[in-house]
Amino acid sequence: MTIVSTIYARKQIEHAERIPDKGKLFDLVGLTPETAADPAVMVPVEAYHDLMEVIAESEFPDLRFHMKTCQSMRCDEFGAFGLALKSAPTLRHGFQRIWRYIRLHNRVATFAAEQEGDRFCWSMQAPKIDRLGDFLSREAAMGTTLTLCRETTTQDLRPCHVQFVHERDGSIDALVEHFGCVPEFGAQSDALHFDLHQVDQPCTIGDAGVWNFLISHLDQMLEKERDQEQSFEVRVIEEIAKLLSGGVPQLSEVSKNMGLGGRTFQRRLSERGHSFQSLTDAARRKLAQQLIRSSTYSFSEIAFLTGFSEQSAFSRAFKRWSGQTPKAYRSDLRESGATGSRPAE
Repeated sequence: MTIVSTIYARKQIEHAERIPDKGKLFDLVGLTPETAADPAVMVPVEAYHDLMEVIAESEFPDLRFHMKTCQSMRCDEFGAFGLALKSAPTLRHGFQRIWRYIRLHNRVATFAAEQEGDRFCWSMQAPKIDRLGDFLSREAAMGTTLTLCRETTTQDLRPCHVQFVHERDGSIDALVEHFGCVPEFGAQSDALHFDLHQVDQPCTIGDAGVWNFLISHLDQMLEKERDQEQSFEVRVIEEIAKLLSGGVPQLSEVSKNMGLGGRTFQRRLSERGHSFQSLTDAARRKLAQQLIRSSTYSFSEIAFLTGFSEQSAFSRAFKRWSGQTPKAYRSDLRESGATGSRPAE
């Protein structure tokens, strides 16, 4: 899950106070001021890291822009997700349910909420990338969480401990000011730790009825998103499969057939964590297995129909997909036909 909502990129750009030309920052993440205003639009995390590093270069060594961004965040900017956190009966309720819905605006990291002895821990796990942009985005994620929690409870809320997996150069004064404590670096996870009384106090406008309604709505949003992801992936694979007999199709050909511009098509693939090559590979595998299973075509004919110019190349690819040669796969299918089973795919 390697994308984040434009809300993060837009806010970072707004707080790049030492870079007057914001146009080049929007270009860096493939946005315009108009598209950046839509929180449903997603940005590849690599581009987001690039953005963070360019802004950081303008401020180094005293980096403050990302903490200013965190401080500007508000629950209602995150739609139903933010409103659900704000209406939770207690902060503990919010933490224990909200983690699963973060993927609606952040598909880079996974989150967890659990009690550890006399503390309550909100933690984040994400692939560690050894670059400043990744470090700053981790700090911003924890900083934003704290800002939203303060809006939900009290502006005086301070974690008893803050930790990050990375080490970094530059001043951390802005972090100390925002979190109210000196963070630990080089830890096992990125996390905020709170005393139990902090997470068990009633939220300022907590309302169990509103909370339950919004949680139900978020469940429906999550299910719909998963269905849409699967539907788009299936459609792309099917469209590629239709064109394979003419050779491996170009991205532009597939996107045109689906009624999408090339950039939009690529963005949708990226938002779902796919590449055109990975779905092409999936289409060839699916079609090859289908043809071996339900036709009497020779392997050289199946190689042609799946976009291979040589049967040897097809055989190597098929063994990579299925762990078997085409001949062994077909043989197992015939044997399993007598027993009512078939080989796993």
